Amino acid sequence: DANHDLNKAEKDAEKAESAHQSALGKIQKARQAALAEHGKKLGLPTAIAQHAAAQRAFATAHAALVKEIRAGADHQAAAKAAEEASAGMQKLRDDTALSGEKKLQLTSELAKILRRPVELERERTEADSNLQQLRFKIAEAGKQVVAIQGQTAKAAENDSDVKAAQQAERDTAGKLKSAHADVEKQKKDVAAAQKKAATESEQFQKAQSQTTAKNKKGKNDK
Repeated sequence: DANHDLNKAEKDAEKAESAHQSALGKIQKARQAALAEHGKKLGLPTAIAQHAAAQRAFATAHAALVKEIRAGADHQAAAKAAEEASAGMQKLRDDTALSGEKKLQLTSELAKILRRPVELERERTEADSNLQQLRFKIAEAGKQVVAIQGQTAKAAENDSDVKAAQQAERDTAGKLKSAHADVEKQKKDVAAAQKKAATESEQFQKAQSQTTAKNKKGKNDK
């Protein structure tokens, strides 16, 4: 009957949904495998390793230069002044005799002193020719990684296994769409059957009522 057909259609739709989800998962797996395969062929692991090496070289050189800067007399003097400024900042916050305007002025001056050690490090590290060259190497290595990643992605999308998985997904998507359409059709059939049954029941009840009324009238006429 209509309900049986609807139950069957719904089960078929569930199977179609499961098949479609499985097909989507296979696309992902095929794409990951293709990316790994083509990335290796195009030299992506090497490019990534070179970029990481450039970053490590920069970090090592940067740390060494910062250590050298902090050992210098000018930086040590700035650090000592910053320490004193920090203490002065605390006293300034606790000072209730100064006006708000004067506090703002002194706070600004002390803040400049506090920032000076960091500014010295930044000025020296940004101007250092060796670090500039290492930054350039990082940037170039990064560009190479991005370029190969683009080539790898393109090659992966054209990979035969990926294309096959995509076609399989399209096939299951079509079957899923048909299954959903069948479910909707069966729902309409069930609704129509229920409506018909309700109408027939109503007509039967009406006919019974009319028969009962006639029988009563006949008995009364006698």
